[in-house]
Amino acid sequence: MRKFSSTFFFVLIGYTLLCCISCREDIVPPDNFAGNVNEPLETNKYNSYTFLIDASMVNVDYSKRPDFTTYASRIIITITDYSSGSIRIKVKDSQSVNRFSYLGNNEEEFYTELLSGFIPYSIEFTANNFTGKVKIQLSGVY
Repeated sequence: MRKFSSTFFFVLIGYTLLCCISCREDIVPPDNFAGNVNEPLETNKYNSYTFLIDASMVNVDYSKRPDFTTYASRIIITITDYSSGSIRIKVKDSQSVNRFSYLGNNEEEFYTELLSGFIPYSIEFTANNFTGKVKIQLSGVY
């Protein structure tokens, strides 16, 4: 019968402890707003833009230039836990012509609209005493 060396035993115990200790229970999923009140989260990748905010009485004018090259895109807007105020979302082309506008002042489960014939050059988010959670997704359609 073969005996295990003490070095092997300590390495095995070390890896086991490392795996158990390094597991985190506080990982927050991407759509979870926990701990980010009034701090927007955004991702801006090639032909994909996402904006999230858990707002509490926010007054803000925010403008961003998404990285788009496609003439067809889809916008999806979700508003949850709404309690007051309003938000306005605008998408403009390169000549600053307003091509899409949305006014939110209530719950919105899944508002979607196809935007075609222009490349989204800027997206604007204006909030007036807004309290609620907003998720805006703008993505290219191929």
